[in-house]
Amino acid sequence: MLAITCPDGKIKQYKKGTTLLEMAADFQYLYKTTIVEGIVDGDGKDLQKPLTKDCCVGFIEMNSTEGQNVYVRTLLYAFLVALHHTRPEVQIEVKNTMGYALFCDIKNGIYLSKYDLADISTYMQKMIDEHEPVVYTRISKAEAEKLITPRFYEDTAPLLDALDDETVVAIYSLKDEKKYFFGSMFPHLGYLRSFGLLNYKNGIMLQYPNRDDYDTLPNFIDQAKLALVYDETEEWGKTIGCSTVTALNKFIKTGKDREIIQIAEALHEKKIAHIADKIAKTGSHIRLILIAGPSSSGKTTFAQRLSVQMRVNGLKPMPLSLDNYFKERIHTPRKANGEYDFECLDALDLDLFHDHLSALLAGATVKLPRYNFGTGVREFRGQEANLGENGVLVVEGIHGLNEKLSSVVPAENKIKIYISALTPLSFDDYNRIQTTDMRLMRRIVRDSQFRSRDALGTLQVWPSVREGEEKYIFPFSEEADVMFNTTLIYEFAVFKKYAEPLLLAIPKDVPEHVVAERLLSMLRHVLSINDEAIPNNSIMREFIGHSIFKELL
Repeated sequence: MLAITCPDGKIKQYKKGTTLLEMAADFQYLYKTTIVEGIVDGDGKDLQKPLTKDCCVGFIEMNSTEGQNVYVRTLLYAFLVALHHTRPEVQIEVKNTMGYALFCDIKNGIYLSKYDLADISTYMQKMIDEHEPVVYTRISKAEAEKLITPRFYEDTAPLLDALDDETVVAIYSLKDEKKYFFGSMFPHLGYLRSFGLLNYKNGIMLQYPNRDDYDTLPNFIDQAKLALVYDETEEWGKTIGCSTVTALNKFIKTGKDREIIQIAEALHEKKIAHIADKIAKTGSHIRLILIAGPSSSGKTTFAQRLSVQMRVNGLKPMPLSLDNYFKERIHTPRKANGEYDFECLDALDLDLFHDHLSALLAGATVKLPRYNFGTGVREFRGQEANLGENGVLVVEGIHGLNEKLSSVVPAENKIKIYISALTPLSFDDYNRIQTTDMRLMRRIVRDSQFRSRDALGTLQVWPSVREGEEKYIFPFSEEADVMFNTTLIYEFAVFKKYAEPLLLAIPKDVPEHVVAERLLSMLRHVLSINDEAIPNNSIMREFIGHSIFKELL
């Protein structure tokens, strides 16, 4: 018998070989929603995993962030199998998310009609209704390489080369179709409750529900501008021969790490210069530039590099910090739980900000405020500003795309820029690197380097950060006049060196260890890159250090 420390804090006896799924039945009453994954000594584990030693066990429920990851992963598996059984000639590559939908690109030019989608959907629903089992097995790396047969990329099996030879790999089987996924699955498809299939461009949108309501599909909102940026980045990755983690590993293995860094940085410089040229070509019409993007997008470095390129064109950019326009603490709105809500638009003194915008653009001199975050009081320390000839205001902040922020400035006199780190790298046809995971690793490294916060602290505040992004940034992304992708094709390999030790330091007895282990499992598949060649004005330097703009970070 095994001594298992259970979710209720008690130590109970279980037979060796008892699965987490069997044990979950004893503790479902402690959770509001269905248990979908286990936690063994801090590590996320598939519910079908048998217990083999004394350990501490916990569970993840469906309405959590990790629980939704399991839902989407299993739903994708069901879709891939249904597609293979109904239209086996179709080659699919999972690209990116758009709201609550995964875009699955059809790579060999085959068009699927609404009747085809209906057939696929019917097949999926039949598997769901019949509770089709998703069989979990663990095999050696050598055995796994024989089973993995990618349909689009031909380098899936070599991806396992980065793993140690003694690594045991989790393989799933659905309808005898075997796949390798980065994360757990539902034990059977009956856990799935709602989904949708939509034609989109040259592919399919696989819709999934919000984790707050798994029985209802959110309305699909087309984000055409964002989709275009994804497409451009994907095509660029293919042009230089670096679309997958395996391809990146080959660059590093063959000593071409400096080459891939130089190419990625050259692309950034070229695109930033193009934006500056676009602003300059308007003559004196553009007087205000608004820059917004989610956490760890590289907004500060982007703003500085854009300003440099603007100066090349004879313009005089002047930064105006939104942080100094916070309302005094006693007037700051509060969240439902009583905490101050510094991220909502009402936390800013819009009247003062609008007055200053109007005055500056009219050529007047204004006395700039300085917000004291310690006392929660706005101070005036004698700092004045005047745009002068060829002056352009540059405002960076999460509300930059919200028209309410800049409503006093006519559209023809301002340009809105949305930036984010939209990584084009994937592991294979259907295992992709999520943009949110890449930004999270950026933030973990930056917080450690510059904000005296360890990885655990970063993971603890991340859900609140994501909540603010969903409310105040993403809904306005399509309002942007320009979009810029700050991802660097090589950065995943940089995090091997910086993020890995920080994640390894997270204790196993905290809930955040599950996320840490998932990120670590991804990093194990990439080789570390020599980062000495990264220039000091790189967006990457905002996170790993030695940036030329360090006094502004």
